[in-house]
Amino acid sequence: MLRFVYLATLSILQILLIVELAPPLALALRAHALAGLAPGGWPATLQLFAMALAVAGTAVTLVFPLLVIARHRRAGAMRFLGLPRWAIGLAIAGASILGTATLAVAVASMLPHATRAAVLLVSRPALTGGLALATAGVLCAELLRRSVSARGHSHAPRRSTGRIEVTYPPEHRTYPSPTAVPHTQGRSG
Repeated sequence: MLRFVYLATLSILQILLIVELAPPLALALRAHALAGLAPGGWPATLQLFAMALAVAGTAVTLVFPLLVIARHRRAGAMRFLGLPRWAIGLAIAGASILGTATLAVAVASMLPHATRAAVLLVSRPALTGGLALATAGVLCAELLRRSVSARGHSHAPRRSTGRIEVTYPPEHRTYPSPTAVPHTQGRSG
């Protein structure tokens, strides 16, 4: 159940990142990365490269919940088992605040004028806070995820699978164990 709520939170976060953050980021890119303002030569090339980095970084930022959903879909429930519970709680709390604030904004038009102003003054910052809290929760959960084996335990430490034979100097020579399988010298073809 918690996994389903977390995946729903990722979907909500993806939609709201595009709806809430894409327009201001587009304005910022337009205002701060105008092409052709740098003098010709290498400054213009660097400016074009910086603009490409800004666009690529913005695109990845806006779709990171979708990338996380794809990873969870591919890895299944085992990926979810490694997420810290406190980070999942943060993401779900942020999504809950987002939902409550969105509902408050939707019903504000039906309220009396004095109440409407108070509801809008509280719910607009709650939208931003919920978005930030959900984003922080998902980022923390995915960055601090632990690897979990199929039995639900962390990976067992590696054991040595071979044996090192010492042949020189003779006084340090390794003697074969009584249960050792003899090693063949050639390759079979």
